[in-house]
Amino acid sequence: MNVERGVFHDLTVVDVSGSVATSYAAKLFADYGAVVVNLEPADGFATRTLSPLLANGDSAMHAYLHTNKQSVVATHPRLTDEPVLRRADLVIFDPDYLAHADGLSDIKTNTCAISWYGLTGPYSDMSGSDAAIHALSGLMRGIGTPEGPPIIPPGFQAQIIGGLSAYNGALGHLLAQRMGNHHDHFQLDASVLEANMCFTDLAAINAHMGNPQPPRMGINRFPPTYPLGIWPCQDGWLGVTNLTPGQWKAFCKLLDLEHFADIELFQSSVSRLESADLLEPEILAALSKHSAEDLFYRGQAMRIPLARVPTMEELFDVDQYRSRQAFSQVEAAGETFAAPSTPFRLFSTPPHLGGPVAGLGADNMLWSADHV
Repeated sequence: MNVERGVFHDLTVVDVSGSVATSYAAKLFADYGAVVVNLEPADGFATRTLSPLLANGDSAMHAYLHTNKQSVVATHPRLTDEPVLRRADLVIFDPDYLAHADGLSDIKTNTCAISWYGLTGPYSDMSGSDAAIHALSGLMRGIGTPEGPPIIPPGFQAQIIGGLSAYNGALGHLLAQRMGNHHDHFQLDASVLEANMCFTDLAAINAHMGNPQPPRMGINRFPPTYPLGIWPCQDGWLGVTNLTPGQWKAFCKLLDLEHFADIELFQSSVSRLESADLLEPEILAALSKHSAEDLFYRGQAMRIPLARVPTMEELFDVDQYRSRQAFSQVEAAGETFAAPSTPFRLFSTPPHLGGPVAGLGADNMLWSADHV
């Protein structure tokens, strides 16, 4: 395999919808060298208008999602008449962003639909959003103060997870075809909601069985584990997880709180949670005497599950992130900015890290009827 061209260099993937979910699924193919073509309407994909915007007016989110892809503007009334589709190994679409999704059934190639609730089922005709997915999956229920409403997570995380799940499914089918285990064209139906159920799988089972749901207990209080959350220190923030009695005792030693370590009531994580009003002021006071960096390295040596949590200002200077090239440069119409690199790495056939973003219709000539 040619390393420079990428492990997917002989795949052609076409995104005909340009939702965040379809864009992210296609991005993962592009990161590993596939020819990914955005077949866009005359005014471009909806991602081109998403905030935040760069100084030149372009969408930074669009740029992040579409590095190393090609852009072609659709010119035919029927989607199936577009020349680029003749060469596609995989067509990715979201019916909500496509006027004539039914016509895709006539395409003699593999397809992957990524929609909020799937193409069939009781929710299939409902409108969706990232917030709705967080609510329906139960993820949002436990976030916030007990006396107030739940906190709605911002951003596009639900769609990113949906795109990742669809990518995994499509890649598995494509591999099966290449290995000779699957000979027919496949039509995948990926649901963003179902993909996000991985975060609350036990809650879904409990709800199905009619078991009572745990109450919302407040900021940094997530049943049944305590302490669990992101805590302020003298300098910086620390992610803390204590589950076993051994972890609790080591955590108490780390913070000079040994007088809590052997109390029988606090050997259980659930009991510690029930005693949070007593423990939390003591923990916060102890954390305020130390830097997060110091506690992280000392706690790591004591086998305590801790994580150094950088602020947005610190994010790009974290040593392990720099070493792992967690961020790379995106080039968009003369502007350059740092964005997350592909989340997984192959070493013999490494991915693209960052790259340029095509302007609307920049590759029309490559996929005109005369060239295909």
